[in-house]
Amino acid sequence: MAKVLIAGCGDLGSGLAAELVKNGHQVTGIRRTKNQFPEGVEGITGNLLDMTDDLLPDVEVAFLIMTPNGRDENAYRAAYFETAQVLIRRYKKMATLPQVFFVSSTSVYGQHQGEWVDETTPAIPASATAKILLETEQALAAVFPSVTVRCSGIYGPGRFRLLETVLSGKDWEANSWTNRIHRDDVVSALVTLANIAFEGKDLPKQVIVTDQTPVSMWEVKLWLATCLGANVSISGDGGFVPTSGKRIQGQYLMSQGWVPRYPSYVAGYHALLREFTALQAIKTI
Repeated sequence: MAKVLIAGCGDLGSGLAAELVKNGHQVTGIRRTKNQFPEGVEGITGNLLDMTDDLLPDVEVAFLIMTPNGRDENAYRAAYFETAQVLIRRYKKMATLPQVFFVSSTSVYGQHQGEWVDETTPAIPASATAKILLETEQALAAVFPSVTVRCSGIYGPGRFRLLETVLSGKDWEANSWTNRIHRDDVVSALVTLANIAFEGKDLPKQVIVTDQTPVSMWEVKLWLATCLGANVSISGDGGFVPTSGKRIQGQYLMSQGWVPRYPSYVAGYHALLREFTALQAIKTI
């Protein structure tokens, strides 16, 4: 049995926590709001930035899975870099440093001309928010044995933004490559990484979590529009072949036997479409 901290026990963190408890581990979860935690989790509600060291338990493994309150630079710095500083302050003097997993994003790869990206590709962020993610990765790696878990675009239950965009009738932006990963597959990837840590095996510095199927954004929107009976809103003469974005694949998890349950957006969006359609029907009653 291992002692595990999940700093950011929201959707992803709760899914991970439930699996770790099921496997017999002692889990402490922290979330900013609400006091709902999976059964068997020692829950702490509050802002990690306001917590004193005595509130954080001694652990062998820690996950940092934060969600910013906004999409600007200040929100990212507070959610990622500053919360990482709290973990560094609390755990850097432990006799045995905890294994840390930081859930980051493939946005740290600034490539935007259709390049193929994998775990050997240098991270050269192009945006201010991506630079903060990379700074956070580097800060944690300078202190702990740490793994940066770089996820592509996460979708799944309750994440309806793309569906709402397709239904809105707004003109689609220029076509680009998009890379996706279902929420359940992120959780299973984190469980896989945790199990490798529990076994005492060496881990890489960074891991990419994606469904291995880069696609054109217009392809995804056209498929969703067909499913939803929505109008197609393509304007301009940019063409169907993407001229921007990147194509992402990750080798490490696959080499460890991890296989995504949803290997493409088509497999993953069916359940989401049913959920979305049911909610839309309720709203019309």
